[in-house]
Amino acid sequence: MNSRQPGVQRCQIQRILPEDKSGLSIDMINPLLFGRGFFYVFILIKPIYTMDLMYQRGKYKMAVNLEDLRRGVTLTPSSSSLAEEEVTFKGKMKALYRKVCVNYWPYWTAVLTAAILNVFWFALSGGAWGVTTEFTRWGGHLLALFGIDVSNWLYFEQIKMRDMPWDRGSGWLIFGMLGGALMTAFLSNNFKIRVPQQKSRLVQAFIGGILTGFGARLAMGCNLGSFFSAIPQFSLHGWIFMLGMFPGTYLGTKIALHPLIMGKPKRKKRGKTGANFGQVSPRVQTVLGIAVAIAIVLESVYYFSFDKSKLAFALLFGAAFGICIQRGRICFTSAFRELWITKQGALGRALALSMIVSTIGFAILMSLGVEAKAEPASLGVFIGAIIFGIGIVLAGGCETGWMYRSMEGYVQLWFAGLGTIVGATLLAWSWDRAGLYQLLVAPYSEVNLVESWGWSGAIFGTVALLVTWYLFITWWESRDSQKKLTK
Repeated sequence: MNSRQPGVQRCQIQRILPEDKSGLSIDMINPLLFGRGFFYVFILIKPIYTMDLMYQRGKYKMAVNLEDLRRGVTLTPSSSSLAEEEVTFKGKMKALYRKVCVNYWPYWTAVLTAAILNVFWFALSGGAWGVTTEFTRWGGHLLALFGIDVSNWLYFEQIKMRDMPWDRGSGWLIFGMLGGALMTAFLSNNFKIRVPQQKSRLVQAFIGGILTGFGARLAMGCNLGSFFSAIPQFSLHGWIFMLGMFPGTYLGTKIALHPLIMGKPKRKKRGKTGANFGQVSPRVQTVLGIAVAIAIVLESVYYFSFDKSKLAFALLFGAAFGICIQRGRICFTSAFRELWITKQGALGRALALSMIVSTIGFAILMSLGVEAKAEPASLGVFIGAIIFGIGIVLAGGCETGWMYRSMEGYVQLWFAGLGTIVGATLLAWSWDRAGLYQLLVAPYSEVNLVESWGWSGAIFGTVALLVTWYLFITWWESRDSQKKLTK
């Protein structure tokens, strides 16, 4: 049997600086070159972002004006907001706290921050942001607890299942994401145990999670590893995954909105304590948020002091990613699903622009010798993306979506997360025992666009395709408005 490991193909670029024996390579970054690269990115992105902001403001003003005309309301300028503005240091700190920890961040802010963090995480660890490989390992650990030997499973051999989650950087990256999301959920007073009225939603979320985990690992990664991180690494399989997400989320939307799946709505019964069920007081939530923050800092200090800097950095970067996804409500499900339901594409456009930034950042690091990963551009990626797209819609969230929402107390998303681990483990079993690897993956090769197109073709081609995606989303969401104007 062909035991070629997925992801072992690397972009063969000469390493300029020696590799750090600790596994970290932050010294490889040439500050001048890195800063200059991001300056060029800023020059490229700024006019696009400005036009996007003007477009959004225009849509908002049009909606407000139309509503005012219907109601016969005339708005007059007021200076009361200026009078209420805090000018003291304490007031400014409170305003900053509200802006960072209470108010949700704009999509642009959240995904751009995540993209920049992803570039630096790539520089430090040699691997980009991803989670489902580690979730698959967790499934292997759970099977081992029940006495099932997975050491001879091909998939676990290929993903190098060694040690325990707390001994791996990928494990602490996930711990950090959950901790960061929990911290900001508490600090924003947004934590509450939320049980769906229709208990069938729990079953739906679990089944959706199984499809999500199975599809993600068949596609060699989820929306992070096979999309958000893969395209900037110039791996062709990232574009194949994106193409599969369109029919997947479309089918998932049709299934989720079917009357048999929707079920009959139930009226919420309010008892004496029903309205406050699962609620935690704001003061207690703030204290808990601070406690989580302190725990993250202390844990990272502990690992730094015992010369385990890789685990410490993984925890800190994971916490930063968790903060971004919770504060920005980053859920890739919404970016694709809302194209079919509400025709809204704000998150999709923000993702396109942020991936342009990370593309330039990854290119700089690859030119300095950091090795980029490329997965097989296989039929399995396309089929896995379709299954994944169906699953995330049924589950109610993708990997980032269910992770931050589960930390906000959404019980439905707990079931989605558990289903993800089950589905990924099921794929690991099916990899060689059901012949999926030989049928859908093994016949195909890894394709890195740098090797196929050269540096200029890879960079400008990737940026051009992302800009095209941005323009497509803008055109798609404006179709209904154009139809209304022509009537």
